[in-house]
This record gives sequence, structure tokens and C-alpha cells, in this order.
Amino acid sequence: MRVRVITRPLWYPLATGMAALALAATARAQTATTPAGWVAAVHRAQRDFEALRRNHLPWAAGGGGSGHCDAQIGRFCYWHGDRYEPPPVESEVVFRARMGLLALLDSASAAIPSDDWIAGQRVRYWLEMGQPDSALASLWACAATGWWCDALRGLAEHEAGRDTMSLQAFDAALAEMPPQDRCHWLDLSPVLQGDLADRYRHTGCAERQRVDARIWWLADPFYSRPGNDREAEHYSRLAMVRIAAASVWPEAQFWGNDLAELMVRYGWARWFARERPSRMSDPSYPIVGHDPQPSLAFLPSARAFDSPVDAEPADWDLTAYAAASRYAPPYVRVVEPVRALFSRFARGDSQIVVAAWDARGDSLLGRAASVASVVATTDERQRWMARVAGAEPWGGVAVTAPSRGLVVGVELLADSAYAAGRVRQGLAALSAPGEAALSDILFFRPDTAVPTRLAEVVPRAVTGVGAGDAPSIGMYWELRDPALDTARAMDVSLSIERTHAGWWDRTRRMFHLGGSDAPIALSWHDLARPVAGIVGRAVVVDLSPLDDGVYRVRLRVRVAGRPPFETARPLTLNRR
Repeated sequence: MRVRVITRPLWYPLATGMAALALAATARAQTATTPAGWVAAVHRAQRDFEALRRNHLPWAAGGGGSGHCDAQIGRFCYWHGDRYEPPPVESEVVFRARMGLLALLDSASAAIPSDDWIAGQRVRYWLEMGQPDSALASLWACAATGWWCDALRGLAEHEAGRDTMSLQAFDAALAEMPPQDRCHWLDLSPVLQGDLADRYRHTGCAERQRVDARIWWLADPFYSRPGNDREAEHYSRLAMVRIAAASVWPEAQFWGNDLAELMVRYGWARWFARERPSRMSDPSYPIVGHDPQPSLAFLPSARAFDSPVDAEPADWDLTAYAAASRYAPPYVRVVEPVRALFSRFARGDSQIVVAAWDARGDSLLGRAASVASVVATTDERQRWMARVAGAEPWGGVAVTAPSRGLVVGVELLADSAYAAGRVRQGLAALSAPGEAALSDILFFRPDTAVPTRLAEVVPRAVTGVGAGDAPSIGMYWELRDPALDTARAMDVSLSIERTHAGWWDRTRRMFHLGGSDAPIALSWHDLARPVAGIVGRAVVVDLSPLDDGVYRVRLRVRVAGRPPFETARPLTLNRR
């Protein structure tokens, strides 16, 4: 992503003598004897440093967005970058000048320890150099406003990748803030869009914390990582807005609501470059700010927010082009979608969720072993997770969670930390605790003996999409019924029906030319011998009579003296 200044600054101090000006400001500061003198000295030194920095910025190659704006925000044009661009090596002159400015800010902080502005600038310039621990060290004896010290700690911890500690600091800051400031920090309307944004604007300050908690729960980039870096990023942006509001920024623009909105929605630029003027006679040039990229849209849709257990993977469109807000996780550069299938099995007052995933078709995720995590959540604080280290790009994992509606996901992190995979969706409760229930159909590879227990099936679980050249597929299910305490007769029927018909199938049906809409139909009598009220069964079905296409597998189970149970699941065959 990049940000280009629309209003071009018409003046820039000459680079010659800038270092001397910065040294002069430092010399003036050494003679400051009053708080007002210190404040004047550090503000002047910052102006001189930023002027020096602007005149040593690298030149942008290619003009970036070529005048096209993906979002026009006040004076600024924002457009999406499509690849990772490492920042260039900073000029030694700029580095030395920043260290001089930091030394001056340290002296000013010792003279005026309660000054909020000085505390913020010390954190800002340490973070610019990629040294969050030095930024934290500068806050060791922070005597500025209490909540502001906590917010600055949250910012530095987030930049260090310690998001659990970051959110703890931000929670403390929110608890201490004056009500007006807290209401502003809890306002998510700038980063939302559509119907959800419209409804959110009518949310009062007292309700925002509850609503925000659900949004951040659903927006967490990876449930398998501690903390929630997307939430910590949002509060960090607000902290940076407060730092920048009374500061000189590399764009050389006066502060305004457009710059604040830009930072809250897309973050702050991590490095800058000058764009060459279009005409040789033009003495001005715009400055391009480069955000971390490629960045993604992690916030959920309105449908996912309203009913998380009914959410589908499409409710998290990470690559949504017109997203109101974006974020680039620093620990990965690519996040790919993952194909997965989730199956539920009742166990007392809990349920086992089996996730089968397949990322073999992805050139990035399929190249190396990964850490695979299956996560089930019910809110922002409760997570149940199973993790497999050194996993293949396909497989199955089971996790035990409460018997209630969940948001579940599969997350893959490649060993290289370059690429990650993710899929997420809602999952309604299979049944209330203690009620009878038929599980979902769990597909598995029939490469060994037919399994008799769920634990034997899980490692062989498949997604049921793209059977390849496999001539058959295994199907496992369970019937949980607390009333089953003795062996009983059981009738089972299973059919595989085509759901997406081509022109020939539609013609055949119209003229009754023969053939069957259920090319595979099986039924048999069985004897249910329950173990703790659970009957598990597995069958292997020959798929060779079926053409490629999308099918629906239907299962019906009836035990003597009990009502019938039914379930269905899609199956896709693709042998090309």
C-alpha cells in the first residue's frame, strides 16, 4: 500500500546546512532553563530533523499509483500495493540526526517528565528505527498522564510482537481514560463499512465495548497465535495518531482529520520516498508513504457479526479490494485460502469437531511442512485448539469444544514463516447436551482396514472435494442416543445424488430417457450395539460408476423404537 500527498508542498529547505541547524537547535536546548524553553527547543529540533529527512529521502521508482486513487481521503490519495517492498537503507546523515534528536528528547524528558508530547516522540523515533524495546525502556519511569503512558506501552509491545501484553496495556489505558477519550478510542465506525457501519454509528458509548469485543473476536487474524494483533494494531494506530497530531510529519503537511483517518484505516507509513516532478521546471515534488504490504481485510461481514455460527468462509474476504481498513501481519507475507471440511460428533455436554484440510493445490503452502492448528472459539476469550507440528499440507485433526455454536478454523503456518493459510466459518451446535443426534458424515481415505472408532478415522480425514483418481471413499458417522442402552435393530440407507446437472442430465430428466438421479443407493439392516450411548459405523463406497461433478451424500438411520435421523453432505469428484 502507498499513500501519495495530493497537495504538494511548495517549499523544502535546502539539504545543505540542515545538520548544522539540528546541531544549533541542540545547542539552544542546552541553555534552556524553563519548561517553556525546553518545549520550544525540542519542537524546533523536530522541525529541523524532518526537513533534513525530507531532503535525504530516496526517489520513488515508477511513480507508484500514477494518479489513480483507490480511496481519496481529504488531501491524500491512497492506493493498494500488490507486493512486498522492503524499505531502502536509510541515509547515515538521517540516522545520526535522529539519534541527536533522541538525545535531546531524553534531556527534555528529564527536565519535564510529565510532558505527554515528549513521551510520545521518544517512543515514535525509537520505533522508526525498529527498536521497540528501546521505546519501552524510555517509558520505564514514565511520569506523563497515566493512561497515556499505558497506551504508549501498548504501542511498543505491539511493535515488538507481544500482543497479549500490548492488549493488557491498552485495557489499562482504556480503564483510566476520561469518558470522552474512551468513547473516541472505542469508536470503530472509521474501519467498518456497509450495513454494519450504518448500524454501528447509532451505538452509544456505553454499548461500544460489548460490540467491539465481538468485532475484534471475529477479526483476529490467527486464533492459534496468542493475543489479537489486529485489535492491538487498531489501538496502536490511535496512539500514533495522538503522537502525530502535534508533530511534524515527513509529508510536511499540517495535521488534519484526513491524516488521522488515513492512519486509523490503513496504519502509518513505515518509510517514505520522493516522487520526481512531472516537469523539470516544477520545484515541488510529492512524498509517497509506504505502508506494510501486502495488507488484508480481516474485519468480518455484517452477516458474520450478526450470527457468527452461521458465518461462511466468504464472510472473511481478506482480499476485498474496497475494504475500509487493512492490516499487514508482520509475521507472514502471504495468507492463502485453505479448503477444509468440519464434522461434529456429540460427546456428553461437549462435542468433537474434526477438521479435514487440503492445501496441496497451493504452490506456497504445499511446498513445505507446516504447523497446522484447528481452533474452535465461542467468544474473544475462549479458545479450544489442537495443533500438529510438522504437518503435511493435508490431513485431519480433532478438537474437543463445548456443545454449542462455534466459530471454527484451520490455520497453517509454513516453516519459512513466509506463507500462511487460513479458513474460518461458523458451526451450529449438533444438538443440546444429552439429546440424541446423528453426527456429520466424515469422509476418509480407505487406504487400510475399515476403521471402527473415530480416533482411527481422524488422521485419514479428507475434505470430500476433488477425489482425484481414488476409486472409492470412506464414510464414517456416529449416532449418539442416551436412550440406547441395549442392542437394537438398525436400518441404514445411504444415497449419492448429483446436484449440479449438465445439459445432458437436464435433457434426460425432461424426456425420461433412463438413468437415475441417484446413481448410488445403498440400504442395509444392522444391529446397533451402543458403547456409552454411541454407535459408530464406517463404510467404503466405490465411486467408479460416477462421472465428475457435484453430488450430495444423504444418510438416514433408524433404530427400532426411535424416530429416524438424517444428515447430508456435499461430495465433489474431479478426476481430470
